[in-house]
Amino acid sequence: MATEIVMPKLGLTMESGMVSAWLVEEGKAVKKGQALLEIATDKVTMEVEAQVDGVLRKILVEVGKEVPVSEVIGVIAAADENIEKYLKVIPAQAETTTPAIAPPAEVVAAPVAEQRVQTPVATIDAGASVNGRRPHKASPKARKIAADKGIDLSRVMGSGPSGRIVSSDVISLVGQQPSQVIAANPVEIGAEGEIILSRAEQVAAERLTSSYQHIPHIHISMDVSAVWLQQFRQGYKLEGKKISFNDLIVKATARALAEFPRVNSFEQGGAFHYASQINVGVAVASEKGLVVPVIKGAGDKTVEEIAMEGVGLVDAARHGRLVPDDMMGGTFTISNLGMFGVSRFTAIINPPQVAILAVGAIENKVVAVGADAFAVRPQLTMTLAADHRVVDGALAARFLARLKEILETPGLLG
Repeated sequence: MATEIVMPKLGLTMESGMVSAWLVEEGKAVKKGQALLEIATDKVTMEVEAQVDGVLRKILVEVGKEVPVSEVIGVIAAADENIEKYLKVIPAQAETTTPAIAPPAEVVAAPVAEQRVQTPVATIDAGASVNGRRPHKASPKARKIAADKGIDLSRVMGSGPSGRIVSSDVISLVGQQPSQVIAANPVEIGAEGEIILSRAEQVAAERLTSSYQHIPHIHISMDVSAVWLQQFRQGYKLEGKKISFNDLIVKATARALAEFPRVNSFEQGGAFHYASQINVGVAVASEKGLVVPVIKGAGDKTVEEIAMEGVGLVDAARHGRLVPDDMMGGTFTISNLGMFGVSRFTAIINPPQVAILAVGAIENKVVAVGADAFAVRPQLTMTLAADHRVVDGALAARFLARLKEILETPGLLG
């Protein structure tokens, strides 16, 4: 009996998705659990696996096409089974303004230690070379396995369409010596190449460009003592609890937002509205670019609850396992580059939100501790970018001052 492959619903709010790559060629045999194709939404890219053994008899939706959820996009059946009814039906294509993109060739995988935190990565056209080597085309699952096992994807022969590396190619090489890995293609390729943005990167680029062009950003910076941040984190550590500085900042920000609901508002239909909940988005650099998973109801959660949820979301983001619902509903965003040693920076507001907080590194600085005394103390710099149409300079300054007070006061931070 023929089995329909349908466009999956990856989140409660997902209405359509795009086929970004078929990982198996039409007419090839597939096994249950084998990766068949990649589906892209404006938030994530995920693999779809075969639900049964059989042959991929027909691909009904080609790469780059967007269709509604539950639409039939392919058929798995026995080699001699009659699937004529599927050949007569062409699925209705969903309207999309996103240009069709070819399956991207990913940048050569770095060692695992270097992938803990990554800056946004744009994919590079297959005709380019990276560090003198031809870049590879690989599925997200294949890249993850390769990173975990220390396999250089630039030297793997792909068995997918157009030489694409799929997970089975990498699994078969686990435990082999580097000399046993087959070079993908020794042909020299020119150094120049076109940067091809993924669908998620295209959408992000459009939104942030529009934000920068149409939202009057105002930036307010303030230095904050990090003495209590460090002491609180150390206290949790002694209790065997893993709490990050960012977890404490998220909690403090949620508390400040509860007192300044205008900063926790959003724009819709040309008007601004107060958000009914405090949902804090945390910017995370993943292998597919910058993503912002959301800690929903952050104002009602303890630091421990925020830390536990945050660890799960960040891990899912860095391994490509986020679903659209994980990134929906944010009312305020925090972007922290402190782990990169960045002292201070400004960020672009993520519409329809009206503000974003940029957090720098904790650094030892000389500060005044009295009329004529100075001392070295840990400090960090926070910079708030706000939509001046609804958050003026005075309001932005009061919000940031209150956040500073919370972070510097143990009774408020705890």
